[in-house]
Amino acid sequence: MEPRIAATPITWGFVGNNRWGVDLSQERILSEMVQVGFSATESGVPGFLPHDGVEARTLLEKHGLRATSGPVSFVIHEEGSRQSALETVRKAGERLVSMGGEVLITVPKPGNRKSGERLDEDSWKRLCEGLDAIEKLCRSMGLEQALHPHVGSLVETKEDMRRIMESSACGWCLDTAHIASGDLDPGDFLAMAGDRVALIHIKDLNLDLGRKMVQHEIAFDAAIKEKVFVPLGDGDLDLSGIIPLLPKEPWWVLEQDQGISELPEDGSGPMADARTSLNVLRGLLGSSNG
Repeated sequence: MEPRIAATPITWGFVGNNRWGVDLSQERILSEMVQVGFSATESGVPGFLPHDGVEARTLLEKHGLRATSGPVSFVIHEEGSRQSALETVRKAGERLVSMGGEVLITVPKPGNRKSGERLDEDSWKRLCEGLDAIEKLCRSMGLEQALHPHVGSLVETKEDMRRIMESSACGWCLDTAHIASGDLDPGDFLAMAGDRVALIHIKDLNLDLGRKMVQHEIAFDAAIKEKVFVPLGDGDLDLSGIIPLLPKEPWWVLEQDQGISELPEDGSGPMADARTSLNVLRGLLGSSNG
């Protein structure tokens, strides 16, 4: 069985408001995805696709693409925050459903927690129970939840991941780079998560820089500027050892968060990186099947 492979706009550096340099146009990004060989994509950050899900779906279909997944962030660990968080998730989920997507990527934000500050027991309880409530909400909409371990969220380190896996039944996004940055082996992640992996993000990185991000020795945006994430095969991950371990049923999203400092010539820049990564992944899948 071959996994279904999708792209994501962040590989083309799109994070909105030119935060990382230059946001390439929607038309260019979607067209280049298709030229590279993708037929599916994540929805990207708010602002990339139309807010109306049906309009976004029509636009993607015009390019021969379908939506797979999309992100939503919220604060749910603070006292009295759950109702607002669930409403945020519901709206994002309804948009994704109308877009034709299947997996809602959840990112619990730190809220008033200071960088590096640990959650108290009550906050952990609210977080885990809140993620279970989101799981129930997603399933009521026909979606899967994929909790995304991510720098700057409440799920950064291997201790964070282990604690939530033990206390919540939520689904997960297995992001090869962020998990490694949190000092957790993908095999150990899979052993804990079992069949709860709802989405896979395949990416490579400079591991020392990634770990410095999680330890808050360097800010995420600064690490992006230092090119913490790289095309598959150009980083420190043992992809040939990781790929055979990954379940084939979820969508596999090729992702390389990167900033674009100036408008690249046609066929160069992020498009070239995406093509490299796709070719490397296909080669690894071929060798693991053989």
